[in-house]
Amino acid sequence: MTDANHPKGSVPRAKYLGYDERRDPEEISSLIGALVEGATVSVDIRHGELVDEWLDIVPDDWTFATPIGVKDGTLLVTVPDGATASLLRFQIRSLLDLCEARFGAGVITDVRMRVERQPKPGTSRE
Repeated sequence: MTDANHPKGSVPRAKYLGYDERRDPEEISSLIGALVEGATVSVDIRHGELVDEWLDIVPDDWTFATPIGVKDGTLLVTVPDGATASLLRFQIRSLLDLCEARFGAGVITDVRMRVERQPKPGTSRE
């Protein structure tokens, strides 16, 4: 790179802004604390309790569903087939009411279902 300020063969040097301004060193613990604070994710332990206690708290029809987790207040469950999903769609409001009574308002605000078909015995997925 050559220009009028840098003759051929010379390497331009980086300019440091505020080079003359000296800063006092900071303790590493205060820097780590700030980094950890900025990297934390809010986790509601009640979501884990719901998944862990699923079979103990849901009505019998919901035992066919498997809870995957909660994201932004939406509970994701897998169901074995479309018929089960159709049946449970009509019972979402009662499940939300049950969750609110057990875990408090706003823990679960919606339920999404995903059909997860099981392979037939003796068939491979390859």
